Amino acid sequence: MTGTRNSEKDICRGIPAATAQAATTGSQAAAAADQATTTYTCYPNSPAAFNIAVSNVVDKQTTTTLSDGTPIPGGFVAQSDPPNYPSVTSGQLVQTFTNETTGKSITRNVSAPSWFTYDPTPTVPGALATGTYVTTGNNAQLFGPMSLAALKAVGIREPTLVFESGLLVMRFVVVSTGPYVTSFSLHGRQQNGCALLAG
Repeated sequence: MTGTRNSEKDICRGIPAATAQAATTGSQAAAAADQATTTYTCYPNSPAAFNIAVSNVVDKQTTTTLSDGTPIPGGFVAQSDPPNYPSVTSGQLVQTFTNETTGKSITRNVSAPSWFTYDPTPTVPGALATGTYVTTGNNAQLFGPMSLAALKAVGIREPTLVFESGLLVMRFVVVSTGPYVTSFSLHGRQQNGCALLAG
């Protein structure tokens, strides 16, 4: 997923290869399909719409598998749903976010660690997996169309690009067409990245 931190991309990055292959759409695994085809658009379906490009300035992140029962920030514990295993990703990550229409860009240190834990049995009928994503510190989330629609359905309205600092907890679902988030709970501060790139 182009090494970016975000809802659909980050969740995809955290899914083991076996699950990604199980989520194949045509000839592409869900993770590859998300990276290749998801367009992240600020203010979609409006005259102000623009797409966001993301590039890594520094990427020294590593991912480590966790044992079941390992404590995770926010009061969670690591759980498996084989072939999905809990993990933590940490290390320096600096990224540039660019408005593809105007060329305006913002570079941010988004090195906050992130954790994935899975429900032992998916809680959504027909899902390949469900679970919880947790991150702390300075981070960024990009929401693709599946996530934006799912959040809107439960009354949560977030911009396509969010810069946040603090404890963020999101629930996610993995289906055959890819992963998406269904909740957004932040104890901290956030900025509307779309507004920053548009201004």
